[in-house]
Amino acid sequence: MADKPNYRVNRRDVKMTERVAMAAVGNSILRSQKVHGTDTSIMFAERASGYHTSPHQHDCEQMNYIVSGEIYFFVDGRGYRCKAGDVMRIPRNKVHWAWNRGKETAIVFESHSPPLRDRGSDAYPLLGPDDEASKIQHMQNILVKLDQAEIDAIETRAIAEEEGQQAAE
Repeated sequence: MADKPNYRVNRRDVKMTERVAMAAVGNSILRSQKVHGTDTSIMFAERASGYHTSPHQHDCEQMNYIVSGEIYFFVDGRGYRCKAGDVMRIPRNKVHWAWNRGKETAIVFESHSPPLRDRGSDAYPLLGPDDEASKIQHMQNILVKLDQAEIDAIETRAIAEEEGQQAAE
């Protein structure tokens, strides 16, 4: 039906991108697929062992669902060890970063509202005839400069807290 709005796509039909993450530390490769509507985007992300980003923020709320693997998220000076089945919220404009310290790739589904646009426009639009793509306000990642000693201290404290807490459980 030619006039049916484009509100659905199968994930296998969404372009997979592979590149150094915008906020990468070193050569952290992000494999991802992205879709967006007018108010939300979803990213299906694969973060390999060793994946690590620099502190950044964006003017959108981010919700992460960890499908498999394990990944740390650092938000507002605190760390959270997330495993398969966990949901992690990152509030708007909070400084955050991620680090996959595990041995396996972490698969994470991320939702951003309003939609997040990293580099390029590779997200698949799920828009109807009444939606104007040019009026969608995509948010951008903004790198935040923190002293490396501060980052190291936050990570060291958080890892000790999280791993100590989980060992006690």
